[in-house]
Amino acid sequence: MSTEQTGSDREIEEFVQSWFGLLNVHAPVAELLPFVADEGLEMAFPERTLHSHADFVDWYAAVGEAYSEQDHTVEKLVPQEDGPRIGIDLTVVWTAKSTADGTVSSFRINQQWRLERPAPGAAPVIVDYQVGEPAAL
Repeated sequence: MSTEQTGSDREIEEFVQSWFGLLNVHAPVAELLPFVADEGLEMAFPERTLHSHADFVDWYAAVGEAYSEQDHTVEKLVPQEDGPRIGIDLTVVWTAKSTADGTVSSFRINQQWRLERPAPGAAPVIVDYQVGEPAAL
């Protein structure tokens, strides 16, 4: 990650780190929903595409049942801000333990996000979240 960051870049890095920090501890879903738009949302995972808070709540519960001890490590984070829109190119290493058989797996996954600010000066929210195919490590 860049050593010379603007205030906006720092805000975006903090947003991303907060998001993954909450996922790592499987925080209550109510703590994650403020990060995600409820309308106009597209969160595309290899297994499912989400379009609303209700979809996210359902998906998050399923992931919580299937995996424990999750860890998301951000290897690359490149934000590009264009007015109220922020594009982010990410590479994340995801490690998790299967609750079915106890196996631990790690994958490197490229992601592309788009955040939007609902109003000038407002905190951004995720409106588009594209998760690439996982590559086993």
